[in-house]
Amino acid sequence: MNRMNRVFGLTSLLIISLVLMQTTLYASDSNSDARKDRIVGLWDVEVAIANCVTGAPMGSFLALHKFELGGTGQVVPTSSPTALSAHMMIWNHVQKDDYEMSVKFYRFSPTGTFIGWVVLTNDVSIDKSANYYSGSGVAEFFDADGIFQFASCPSLVGTRFNG
Repeated sequence: MNRMNRVFGLTSLLIISLVLMQTTLYASDSNSDARKDRIVGLWDVEVAIANCVTGAPMGSFLALHKFELGGTGQVVPTSSPTALSAHMMIWNHVQKDDYEMSVKFYRFSPTGTFIGWVVLTNDVSIDKSANYYSGSGVAEFFDADGIFQFASCPSLVGTRFNG
C-alpha cells in the first residue's frame, strides 16, 4: 500500500507540474499577443527629414499615423493631397515594445502627372504607457519607371491621439 501511495503521489506531482508549466507557457504567450497590438490606434506624429549621408536637416511636417489590428494602417501627412496619393501602411510587432512599419504612396507633378512613388521603412519603439513612440528609418524615392532616385532619412515622434 505504501508503494501505491508513493506512485500515486509522484504521478499526481508530475501531473500538477505539467499543468503549471502549460499554464505558465500559455500566460507568457498571451502576454506576448496582448503586447503586440499596443500600437493600434491613432497617433499625432512629428516627422523630421534628414539627409542620410550628412545628417543635415531637410524639413519636417506633421502627420497622423493609424495602426489597425491585423498589421495594416494609413498615414495622413500635412502635405498637399494633390501632390501625393493616400499613404498605405503595413506594420508588424518585432519584440517587446519594438515594431516595424512600411508605407507606400504615389507622387504627382503640379499638373497631376504621375512621377513615381516612395517607400518608407521605419523601426519604432513604444513606451511602457503606450502613449508615446519614436523611431527612424529610410524613405526611398523611385521615378515612374521604378528607378531609384534618392533616399532621405525620417525620424518620428508620436503621441497617441485621444480626441
